[in-house]
Amino acid sequence: MGLLQFKEIGILLQFFSKRMQKYFIYIFTFLLICTAASAQNTKVKGTVTDSTTGEPLPFVNIWFPGTTVGVTTDFDGQYSIDTRHSVPSVIKAEILGYESKEGKVTVGGFTELNFALKPQSLMLEGVTVKADDKRIRRFMEKVFEKKPLNNPDSKESAQYRIYTKMELDIANVDPLLENKLLKKNFGFVEEYMDTSAISGIPYLPIMITESNARYYKRKNPPLSREIIDASRISGIEEDYSLAQFTGHLHANVNLYDNYIDIFYVKFASPLNEHGFMYYNYYLIDSLHMDGRKTYKLRFHPKMKSAPVLDGEFTIDSTTMALRDAHVKMVKGLNVNWVRDMAIDVENQMIDDTTWFNKREKLYVDFSVTMNDSSKLVSFLGHREVNYSDVVLNRKIPQEILRYNTNVVINEDVLENDPAYWERERPYALTQREQNIYNMVDSIKNVPLYNTLYNVVSTILGGYYEFDKWEIGPYYKLFSFNNLEGARFQFGARTTQGLSKKIRIGGYAAYGTRDEEFKGGGTIEYMFRKQPTRKLTASFKRDALQLGASDDAFTEGNIMGSLLSKGNSQRLSMVNRGYISYEHEWTDGITTIFSAQTNKIYGNRYVEMFAPDSTHIGAVRSASLGIGARLSWNEMVNRDHFDKIYLGSDYPIITADFQMGLKDVWEGSHEYYRGEIGINYDLAMPPLGTSYFKLKAGKIWGKVPYPLLKLHEGNGTYFNSPNAFACMDYYEFASDTWLQLFYEHNFKGFFLGKIPLLKKLKWREVVSFRGVVGSLSEKNNGSSKYIAANTNPATGELNPGIPVPYMLFPAGMSGVNKPYFEAGVGITNIFRMFRIDSYWRLNHKENHLGEKNTAWVVNFGVEFKF
Repeated sequence: MGLLQFKEIGILLQFFSKRMQKYFIYIFTFLLICTAASAQNTKVKGTVTDSTTGEPLPFVNIWFPGTTVGVTTDFDGQYSIDTRHSVPSVIKAEILGYESKEGKVTVGGFTELNFALKPQSLMLEGVTVKADDKRIRRFMEKVFEKKPLNNPDSKESAQYRIYTKMELDIANVDPLLENKLLKKNFGFVEEYMDTSAISGIPYLPIMITESNARYYKRKNPPLSREIIDASRISGIEEDYSLAQFTGHLHANVNLYDNYIDIFYVKFASPLNEHGFMYYNYYLIDSLHMDGRKTYKLRFHPKMKSAPVLDGEFTIDSTTMALRDAHVKMVKGLNVNWVRDMAIDVENQMIDDTTWFNKREKLYVDFSVTMNDSSKLVSFLGHREVNYSDVVLNRKIPQEILRYNTNVVINEDVLENDPAYWERERPYALTQREQNIYNMVDSIKNVPLYNTLYNVVSTILGGYYEFDKWEIGPYYKLFSFNNLEGARFQFGARTTQGLSKKIRIGGYAAYGTRDEEFKGGGTIEYMFRKQPTRKLTASFKRDALQLGASDDAFTEGNIMGSLLSKGNSQRLSMVNRGYISYEHEWTDGITTIFSAQTNKIYGNRYVEMFAPDSTHIGAVRSASLGIGARLSWNEMVNRDHFDKIYLGSDYPIITADFQMGLKDVWEGSHEYYRGEIGINYDLAMPPLGTSYFKLKAGKIWGKVPYPLLKLHEGNGTYFNSPNAFACMDYYEFASDTWLQLFYEHNFKGFFLGKIPLLKKLKWREVVSFRGVVGSLSEKNNGSSKYIAANTNPATGELNPGIPVPYMLFPAGMSGVNKPYFEAGVGITNIFRMFRIDSYWRLNHKENHLGEKNTAWVVNFGVEFKF
């Protein structure tokens, strides 16, 4: 869905695998040092102004004489260059109407160099740079017209090798040098410091990854397959699971796309077919590059209410194809956590008319604050992708087609010595980059690091690890509810340190009011991680909330207690046994075969009575099930035992079918239940994104009400995207149903245009939720239905009226008349909170005439870029 919400404390790092969590935690546990040291890249940044007026000068050519390395200044007169090429120690600034000027730079180091250009005495009068004139429109229309031919993704097939290097750095760590303890333990890292050419901020490199892969792409039928032959991650020697994140497939920048998706933010590309809606274009130069006439253009955004970029690009005059581009994110956008972002793209000629990718560079400054002068710790990310051995329109080899996953990791992916990397890299690493591998190992040997690591790991992950096992989660140690009173729980599970094939976990809990012990255990066996082949068996006896949504707080979570709507919780004691086998056939196609038994007990909050008022102690069920999940081009985070689906640009289809087995246990029921669901996130830039969740299902057979579809209420004040905010638990039940959850996030499209609210970066959302269902007579145990079909004289149901198994709890009924609720809300409050107000549009009273919740305010926590 492109968003991350706190359903439980510590869920933030579920974006990462367990091992990726560990590496992310490593990043948090040493925030140190800051002094400058040399690097082999030449980095220059600065500002160009008019020496007379002091005004910034746009479109000034900044270049190294005798080379093709250079850029033009933006509308603020700023420029930055970061190059590995051999360059002279002189850089030049020149523009028509001003005297050119040169300045000295440090080759292999960082230089901040500002120019104040003097106007020439014989300036041309009346010369202006005009955007959107007829000439530039005709030119860009030709570029747009040739996009289908020049877009690398439009080729029938492509095969190539890719080398990907990623680096993560920490910036603004100067204040920590004042801490003598940190200085004593980590002072040795000072020699690894470098400086960003984009922001001029000194930083400490803390992670570097490299991968070498083969990539195969086909247009029809669609295929995108990456074979990762080698991977290297600083500080990690045997982490096969992380190799999947070091390749190319998960992040691709294509300026030919109308919108560039980075961190789930749709930036309008300068080559967008509707580019004139977003940008002004300026034709600033024509030059010869490699013997071909080339045009240089600069573009500048017209507005900031949508994610836009600023920068320059060159176009080959013969093919109208993109040669290269240097773009950056515009300041002041409604984008979170990213203070700076720059993209460099370079293409290469494959033949006389075909251009293809050669190199992509992405730089991102992740920060809590967007203030450039802030001294808070921030993170800098760098990614560079190099393409080689490009072959177009050749049949994909059969051995590649036989793979059933889109990211294939060779078994010996990590078994490569330094000689291999020296041979396969398209360029040599700088000495600083090579030293990162040694630095990470040295840090891990510091005792203070290990102490801090354990503390941070527990806070973020929920468990405290003891090598082969771990205890937690800590947010379930204590909670409270109306059934159990005060609840105490202790849990533990094994780690990969004990086994990478088997994980065993369990917990025990006790309630002071019901004075009952609860608990459960789980055994997981992983036959294969990718594609997934996993067997799970579990049993629990616990107080569960029937009818809760998939994203509701789980049992024993302290947040569920603190945010509960008074006495809205109606828990039931349940004995549940479950066994499942998950089989992933290929990327995007997964089935789960399962068997389940339940014994659900009644209590004073969830009463169970037969139509003749006889008390029923418990409901038993036994079932077999099969489920399926179908998706396309979905990112999946795979750990040794868990995997997290991160969403897709295409609809995701889920299906589930269960068959109830009669008399497996005394009183178990025969029934059949099927449900199908469709989830779809529809991006509509610049108007935001719509989120659709549609489900339809049916139950065949006669069942007691706990086995019906109990529609998802929300018993807390925490916003739940998969529950009805104004609906209570046990309010509606169905055996045939259709429900829709819809939300549209305008991402500040309207609020971003209001001067007083613009700086707050708030984002407006609207939502609609509805359900319609029916109850067959044999399953309708509502008091209204029973009363309407009972003979007052005999107290028995009228002849021909099927007798349901059980009476419904007071107030529960069918939803033959559709239920609707709507909401409006504000998200991105302090970039992490949201507040939503929901109104019930109908069913203001239940069938007993009692008032239902008509209006509610929910709040939530979500992290979205």
